[in-house]
Amino acid sequence: MPVKALRGRKDFSQLNYTEVAGDVKPAKAEDTIDPTTGNPVKFASVWNADESTAQEVTLDTENRTLLEVYVRATTATNVYLDVSQDGTNWITGAHSWSGVTELNEGFFNASRYVKVRTDAAGTAGTDTITIMVVAK
Repeated sequence: MPVKALRGRKDFSQLNYTEVAGDVKPAKAEDTIDPTTGNPVKFASVWNADESTAQEVTLDTENRTLLEVYVRATTATNVYLDVSQDGTNWITGAHSWSGVTELNEGFFNASRYVKVRTDAAGTAGTDTITIMVVAK
């Protein structure tokens, strides 16, 4: 399996994003440094996107091995984690979650590219979704 869940690990405070009044705000990648390697932490995101349209976020991890997936939706939706070594040929559904409104999970990652995608859900103009993928 290209990704492995980090069971019981929820401390990703070094990834430097903040939550204020229920809204998550990312820090600039260049301001978030991996203390082990000195390299910037990589992330990609969509914020408060229309949930009635399927959404996706793709990240070139540059072979970083620790991955965090964060999703917050106003209506339950299905979420999929896809992986690829070349950014063209994808293993779809390497991991999936059903009926998600909030998700924050960590993984050991062995793939160069990762994609988090969702099914369309909710009502246009009313329901929103935020997706963030972070690699360290």
